[in-house]
Amino acid sequence: MIQAHIPDRVLDNARDRQRTVEPELTEAEAKRIARGLREGIDHLPEKEYREQLHQRLREFASAQDVDLPSPDTRSTFWSYRLEDHPQINSEPGEELHSMHMAAAYTEAQNSIVQDTLRYLEGTPGGEALGRLHLWDTEMQDALDLDEKAGLSLAYEAWGTLSEKYAAKTENEALFFMGELNPGTVAYQTESRQLRQDGKLDIIQFMYPAPAQKYADLAPETQELMASQAVRAQVHTFWYDESDPKYTPLTKAGHLDLKELAALPTPEAQRAAVLEVCARVATMDGPARAADVEKLIEEIKVLRPDHEVTLPSVEDQQWAAGLRSPEKDSPAGPPPVAVSTHGQYLPGVTVNARTGPAPLEALTLPATGAAATQAHSFLPGVTPQAKPVVAPNRTDTPTAPPKAPPAPEQSNDTGMGV
Repeated sequence: MIQAHIPDRVLDNARDRQRTVEPELTEAEAKRIARGLREGIDHLPEKEYREQLHQRLREFASAQDVDLPSPDTRSTFWSYRLEDHPQINSEPGEELHSMHMAAAYTEAQNSIVQDTLRYLEGTPGGEALGRLHLWDTEMQDALDLDEKAGLSLAYEAWGTLSEKYAAKTENEALFFMGELNPGTVAYQTESRQLRQDGKLDIIQFMYPAPAQKYADLAPETQELMASQAVRAQVHTFWYDESDPKYTPLTKAGHLDLKELAALPTPEAQRAAVLEVCARVATMDGPARAADVEKLIEEIKVLRPDHEVTLPSVEDQQWAAGLRSPEKDSPAGPPPVAVSTHGQYLPGVTVNARTGPAPLEALTLPATGAAATQAHSFLPGVTPQAKPVVAPNRTDTPTAPPKAPPAPEQSNDTGMGV
């Protein structure tokens, strides 16, 4: 459930923020701001002008200050809105944008102890980017952009700043959302940045998981889906590959709940969830290679005859392009796609009915007694004295599952996140 109590005064603050109407950006002010952004490039052909404008905004966002005001400061993240929260005294059907909830909660925490918490829009960098009014139609007109191009520019600029904000996060990351949606910066940029920086364990969701979605799953699977780590990696939304916000990470992190519910046992359902986590961990890069190995080990105990398919080489190369070179250099290039079908642990017989134990790094022994000692931590595993053959790491993966045909609604606020 919710990770911290939200007093009514915080809720009232969020309501006030949402009701506050910002002064409309005047045409003259929009032209003044646009003049600085267009300087030196407004004479270029349309395509080149837009490319240069995007580059200019990326550089501007990258240069902004989103440093922690204190070494102990925690960070908030948000997307979409809060509706009918079971633990908050909201009105039936009331919709509160999570941006205002995060801001109000931050203000309340900092009134007790200064610099306890921060939110992106309240950082010096967030305030500077906000003063450009990139979401405003008047600004888009002043930049000579149609709505689609204007929103794309705003989304990219704020995504660049969000990535830096997440990279600067060192302490608890409070996510004001019930689940990650693949069309949001929270999924495509912020949570990804935290995961690939080894900070998966600091992500905490402030809203409860959408339990109604999981009603057809085994109780053990419902508990797994509500865990912080799974929520920080997996999404259950339908997606369209023609959507401009679609990326290979969208495909890698998708879990089809109908297919999951159709699996016959809790063990098979757990394995399916962990397989999506393994795909996401693979996309996160070399820093999570050990997580991929552990997840695959557990999956093959749960479903020994199941083929685990990781993202393609092309998708991994796309993901590698999002990371700075120095992040990949210590561990070498991104791992190649691998299929784990076939013999998993040579020399052992696996009983998939036995639940998995926490797994440590695995070093395959030679034969005999050494095998007995090495595999004693795996319940349901009976060692056999057979020669060890290293698993083939170069199999060609099967095609990833297709997105389901029926869409789920996402509550998009239209603010690009």
